[in-house]
Amino acid sequence: MTKLLYYNPSLVTHDANRKLQGIEKFSYLFGKIFYRHMAVIDRTGTISLPVKVKSLFPIPSFRPINKTYEQICNERALELLRRADTLSATIYVSWSGGIDSTLVLVSLLKNATNPQKENIVVLLSEESIAENPRFYKEHVQGNLRREPSTMFPYILGSKHLYVNGELNDQLFGAQAPGDLINKYGNSIVNRPYGRNLLFDFFNANIENTEITNFYLDMFECVMKAAPMGITTYFDYFWWLNFTLKWQVVALRILSFTAERNAPNITRKYFGTNFEPFYGTDDFQLWSMNNLDKRIKDTWSTYKWPCKDIIYDYTRDSDYRDTKIKRGSLYSMVMQQSAYNFMDESMRLSREMDPAEYYNPKNDFI
Repeated sequence: MTKLLYYNPSLVTHDANRKLQGIEKFSYLFGKIFYRHMAVIDRTGTISLPVKVKSLFPIPSFRPINKTYEQICNERALELLRRADTLSATIYVSWSGGIDSTLVLVSLLKNATNPQKENIVVLLSEESIAENPRFYKEHVQGNLRREPSTMFPYILGSKHLYVNGELNDQLFGAQAPGDLINKYGNSIVNRPYGRNLLFDFFNANIENTEITNFYLDMFECVMKAAPMGITTYFDYFWWLNFTLKWQVVALRILSFTAERNAPNITRKYFGTNFEPFYGTDDFQLWSMNNLDKRIKDTWSTYKWPCKDIIYDYTRDSDYRDTKIKRGSLYSMVMQQSAYNFMDESMRLSREMDPAEYYNPKNDFI
């Protein structure tokens, strides 16, 4: 029996596997509900998938946290700067120009000594510069070492410290809220969620009443597992993101590790040399305690605490007031070769026999 930490849903739900019980219904998650390549692993323990999986990231026990988001960012930056010093490692930061990775760089720059700044290398592309040209000109160009983002597969598995802006979407919620706003208007953000509208929203893609109701029932069980009240549409989709996508987003970049470095991807490596910046308990507790601090009343205010911190450092009011989320990972990985599976020892594989990972006792039958 092989438990997976990461899998490519396109292979798991391939036509050749549709004869396996539960796979057909499971396949609706990918492309109809979530992104086609966005695998899910349930951190609440509510859903039994047709895939044998292991959750590495339990949701922290809910408790109050008095730290501000900026304090947590500063503490995280100091921790990573000290770790790089201890490891005698260079800090490589993937920067897309977007809100998440820009805040990573801002936090590091605010807390680094001059020698530590010399030890930071920014991995970027022309798309990164185009997304945030003023930040590049004023804070990266001539101030920090730079390398092309296409180098990242060869940094993964090395002795250096690799940092990215992954998991901030899971803290704040993403994808579906923007789609909801586009369809129903800004007023939908803080409205109490209801089944009828959710049915219309999901069934527009699924086009199957039975399947749509199946998923609504399943997601309602996930809502009931929340230690805080899930009341609004924004809360609803944030909790799905926070619980079902966390692990896959934390690990997915490792699937692009260069073949020569793949044997170096281990549990020790993940906790030492590979760090999604936002992947700590404090960030998660902040998110769980501050449901009112993720968006105000329009899509342009999404992640406003992050944009305020960036503004305090850059004084770029245009970026603060008009920057909206855009997908940036695709441009970085589109020409890279990916592994499709990661087992619980973090061994990467391009192919795997379904008999190794299929779970016949699943909730999709």
